[in-house]
Amino acid sequence: MSHDTKIHLLDGGLGTLLADRYECAFNESHPLWSSHLLVDEAGRETLLAAQRSFANAGADVILTATYQASFEGFATTKIDGKNGFGETEARRCMQEAVRIARNAGKEGNVALSLGAYGACMVPGAEYSGKYDAEHRSIDQLKAWHATRLSVFSSASGSKDCWDNVDLVAFETLPVRNEILAARQVMSIIPDGEEKPFWISCVFPGEPNTLPDGTTVKDAVDAMLGKDKGATPMAIGINCTKVGKVEGLVIEMEDAINGMIGKGEVAMWPSLVIYPDGTRGEVYNTTTKQWEKKETIEISGSWDETMFNIVQNAKTRGSWKEVFVGGCCKTTPEDISKLRRRIDEA
Repeated sequence: MSHDTKIHLLDGGLGTLLADRYECAFNESHPLWSSHLLVDEAGRETLLAAQRSFANAGADVILTATYQASFEGFATTKIDGKNGFGETEARRCMQEAVRIARNAGKEGNVALSLGAYGACMVPGAEYSGKYDAEHRSIDQLKAWHATRLSVFSSASGSKDCWDNVDLVAFETLPVRNEILAARQVMSIIPDGEEKPFWISCVFPGEPNTLPDGTTVKDAVDAMLGKDKGATPMAIGINCTKVGKVEGLVIEMEDAINGMIGKGEVAMWPSLVIYPDGTRGEVYNTTTKQWEKKETIEISGSWDETMFNIVQNAKTRGSWKEVFVGGCCKTTPEDISKLRRRIDEA
């Protein structure tokens, strides 16, 4: 990675922004979380306003409000006496998310947000990786992700929707099998319809491992190793405490260097990092509420910390490009401050 490495600025924490500033309440009766706003016009207008605030703050990439979207989630969503949404309605709602992100970002890129299967479980399991028996193997997870991805693809007759997707983001993956499933899903997209994609994982505990115990080295091998499916253009970390990111990035670099030395990887991917902006709050996946669990000392602001991580990665000189932004609790103001740092560097 040269001194002129391109930096792409992602948006911030959409769900937390909606809850904190737009009076959106998310609880056990809202299995779709931010995707719940896709079911009616008022919600879609709120969603557009929230995503536009990130674009106005300087984000180059807007992620769609589909992180927790699934047919299962829509089927169990109740609103105004309506007891669930069928597949046709769910498909329409999910496709609307792409249109809204495009309108919010205007000239920027749209990344199709595809959260882990665990993010769609009730209660959520993307931080634990404790999946039900029907969604543990690579084939089982591949089938589930393929069904959801088909909502947006040209193969299902959604050409306009797919054309508005610039990038595909598999996010907050907590288990190795899901990394491999994501790669296999992207490998079955028809010729001419492929999209660049990234895979980002979550590292919520004290050790630098996935929730299933997979080490950084083994996670990187699953992301980039030969003969495992389509190769992502970027790999990285999201929904993780910002204080862990620097060490995780260095471990990933060490793993890639080892793979390059063995001829298992031909070229460096890009890096994607968008950790939390929390200040000791911990998300309760059962109540869907943020709870103050710990008091932590933060040296420096979130934007300063993230900028330094990016600059350090540039100095080490390996990554092709860098995609950087925020996850839970990062605000448009955080993104705006990071934008200024990047532009002034």
